[in-house]
Amino acid sequence: MNPERSAVRRTGSTCVGILGELLLTIGVVLGLFVVWQLWWTSVTANAEASTIMSDFRDGLAPEVSHTADLRTDDPPVPSPADVGETTGTLIVPAWYGLTNNEMPIAEGTSLNILDRALAGHYETSQQVGEVGNFALAGHRRTHGNSFRYVDRLDKGDQIIVETPKTWYVYEVTDHEIVTPDQTDVIAPVPHHPGQKPTERMLTLTTCHSLTLGEYGNDHRWITYATFVGWMDRSDGTPAQVLESRDN
Repeated sequence: MNPERSAVRRTGSTCVGILGELLLTIGVVLGLFVVWQLWWTSVTANAEASTIMSDFRDGLAPEVSHTADLRTDDPPVPSPADVGETTGTLIVPAWYGLTNNEMPIAEGTSLNILDRALAGHYETSQQVGEVGNFALAGHRRTHGNSFRYVDRLDKGDQIIVETPKTWYVYEVTDHEIVTPDQTDVIAPVPHHPGQKPTERMLTLTTCHSLTLGEYGNDHRWITYATFVGWMDRSDGTPAQVLESRDN
């Protein structure tokens, strides 16, 4: 056999072997990245959110073990909070058994907040219980999967906000899918930023798609809810909160 031809073949085989090893290594690295992104980030984020919620609730008066009628007069409105401050708890009874249906609410929507499995309050939106739009953001996939099952919410499902002194109860009215540039969904009157609000609303915003390749960054899922009443913490606890915790 021609020595030069044999050398070329050996070189070619070596190159193919090296390329194969590189592709295998890249595949392993990508696989580990997916595991980290989809699973481990949620493990660490949920652990941190649990600690934050425990610290928040440690400072509250004990929860009353019975319910009471919702009040329909004007609710108390909390003062604005500092960015990063924990202001309450978001409770979605319909998510019980599907995911963590209770999570801390913090002021602001930066990744430093959302990546800790918190619901972030848009600083430009109204306070909870205030006339206008109390708007919250959360991850749908990774970092806690906070709003993963937002598509399971139906009209009439309750969304409840717990603060140190008050329970605020909203009911889902509608949802829509928008592009990221449609930021007027968190206006005091959604899609009408110059209009004066006349009702109390809550809006949840999150990514639309759960597709692995795009992580849902191309559209947003928006859920709207309207205020139906409030309850002083010393008077009782909303029935759906008690029911979900008893199951």
